[in-house]
Amino acid sequence: MRSYPGPLIQVFMNIVNNAVLHAFEPGQPGCITIKASAIGEEQVLIELSDDGRGMAPEHLAHAFDPFFTTKLGQGGSGLGLHIVYNLVTGLLGGQVKLSSELGRGTTLSLVLPRRAPQEAA
Repeated sequence: MRSYPGPLIQVFMNIVNNAVLHAFEPGQPGCITIKASAIGEEQVLIELSDDGRGMAPEHLAHAFDPFFTTKLGQGGSGLGLHIVYNLVTGLLGGQVKLSSELGRGTTLSLVLPRRAPQEAA
């Protein structure tokens, strides 16, 4: 990829931090998996999944909203996934999709161009 490593690392850190804060009960073991694969010659699919508690359907619709958190006053600002969405769809020129099922974990799927849009010009 010819992209922006700093913002991409920030995306990964925010997603992993979100899973640590929200997916698992304190002291509960869990797994976060990162997979990457090519989509043709121009794009990459990166999936970050956890095997935690999952998200309620009513929370899925608001997960990327600024200041939305289920941990208000408990260490969550509600900006992590909002920042992820803005970086992925803005600077990195990609798409982000969130899927989750209660009791079965959460997956964030990122589709990113192999070459960042600003570099292509």
